[in-house]
Amino acid sequence: MSSATGGLRELHQVHLALDACYRQLESGPRQIAVLEKRQAAKQAEIDAQKIKITEQQKAADKKNLQFRTNEQTVADTKAKLNQAKSNVEFDIFKGQIAKAEADNESIETEYLELLEQVDAEKVALEQLEAELKDAAAKLQKSRAEFSELEPKVKAQAAGLTEELHEAEKCLPAKEMGLYRRLVEAHGPSTLAPLDASACSECFVELSPQDIVEVRTAKLVFCKSCGRILYSADPE
Repeated sequence: MSSATGGLRELHQVHLALDACYRQLESGPRQIAVLEKRQAAKQAEIDAQKIKITEQQKAADKKNLQFRTNEQTVADTKAKLNQAKSNVEFDIFKGQIAKAEADNESIETEYLELLEQVDAEKVALEQLEAELKDAAAKLQKSRAEFSELEPKVKAQAAGLTEELHEAEKCLPAKEMGLYRRLVEAHGPSTLAPLDASACSECFVELSPQDIVEVRTAKLVFCKSCGRILYSADPE
């Protein structure tokens, strides 16, 4: 294996390592953003649940007020029975009492059902609050981990950038412009090792002459995808 071939392999490895650093630096904020959205969504669920409980409690309180009002109506009307001046008036009072008592049976049922709903929604709220706590803990952990990791990865990337500049010296000066454009377009896959007799990126077969030139460390660009090819064979 020539030093030029080894240089291309090393250049490719540095590109791959540097790209891995960049991906780490990008993935941390992305993960944090996802967890922030998850926490915000859970908080919105909790806020909506609290509103729902409040509305149900108001409905229950309204039914309770109706029930107590009817009870008072029954008590007041019963007190009037002895003061009835005629059988007709007596029957009217009896009818009012019967209606109020019948209404209260329905109102009491509805009131108890609403109380059960409130209790169930409070249980659901507790579950949501537990989920919010868990989401907040995961977000805090992710932030702490990335805060610790970020300076290390940035330092590693800085070192690899210096290595990249050195490794790029294996390329002919006249090809640097094309190389830069390839890096802009393809990133770390600008270089590709041979896969038997084919480009490992696009899998197009090379001509016998191109294969020989790659193996003798001449700079060869894949005629299909444009990658810089090098031999993957060990020395």
